[in-house]
Amino acid sequence: MDAISRIKTAHGDIRTPALLPVCALTYGVWDIFIEERVAPPWKLSEGSLFSLEYVRNTKYEEKVKDGFHRLFSEKKPIFVDSGGFQSMKKGIDRDPIDVLRFQEKLEADVAATFDYPVALNVERSDYMVMLQKSIDSANLALENKEKKEMLLFSCVHGFSKKEIDWYFSKLDSGFDGYAMGSLVPRKNDFKTLIELIHSAKMHAHEREKPLHVFGVTGFPMLYALSFMGVETMDSWTYLVASIYKEYIHPQTLKRVRMRKTGSIPECDCFICKELGMEDFLGATSVPQAYLAIHNLNIFMREMKLIKEHMDENSFEELVEQKSKYNTRIKKVYEYAKDHMKKNALKSGI
Repeated sequence: MDAISRIKTAHGDIRTPALLPVCALTYGVWDIFIEERVAPPWKLSEGSLFSLEYVRNTKYEEKVKDGFHRLFSEKKPIFVDSGGFQSMKKGIDRDPIDVLRFQEKLEADVAATFDYPVALNVERSDYMVMLQKSIDSANLALENKEKKEMLLFSCVHGFSKKEIDWYFSKLDSGFDGYAMGSLVPRKNDFKTLIELIHSAKMHAHEREKPLHVFGVTGFPMLYALSFMGVETMDSWTYLVASIYKEYIHPQTLKRVRMRKTGSIPECDCFICKELGMEDFLGATSVPQAYLAIHNLNIFMREMKLIKEHMDENSFEELVEQKSKYNTRIKKVYEYAKDHMKKNALKSGI
């Protein structure tokens, strides 16, 4: 399926498909990145995704009161989520307009509407109430948006094609894009993920708007989502792996426990050209930052390869090549390919 090739924002274009590293303005490793003692994630990518709840009540909230971009030396697009997932975990019900105003104050280039992510074990009656609340919240935000230059993406939820069809039918027109959530509880059920995301992508495609997918982008989904025409996706696997001292293998794309193996494979990323395993193993924030940026380098290298091979119409050859070392890449790609083919036949395309 065709994707929108560029998302135009106030701080530059996001060339798609694009992986946005998830970032958080909290202590420790983020201090290192903000001070640029180690190359920060936002320097490696088309744009970055910041979690609103990781800005609230931190020392950085005051520093970004006049906008995120004043904090960084390089001005690139910043996507700010609504904090809905973190609010749910904290048991906090935010006012959607307060969230919108905070996103505008942060000078987000793209903002997601406040939503109510759904866990797996929610009762059906409660579940439908949460979906309706997310819809109402999105429509309210659209009606009250003040900053024209900020793109507003409506969050989307649903656990079946029928529910996603219904959800989109309830959204007002005028959103700049859509962002699909509530997928993390199903992150290992690749078939279901493909079906749900493809349903949302079809609706976004009909409206000629981009689709963002929250929180499920490991390497197999990176390949599948790109193939499906999803414009943007996010991941903080690069950071989570670094917390556990896991080094993403540049060939197999699997997480390697360095303390267990006692070594790391050869890698030509700019971090590994200068550093060795001992530089990643320290207990302080700098070694973690080094390791996180190595890991992110591998994600960004794969994203670059995907774009190149899509441009050259040789994407399937790339999948075959990668699958020699990581069989799940081909498995998930085949799910996506088969599902899209069946859907096209049903639609008579």
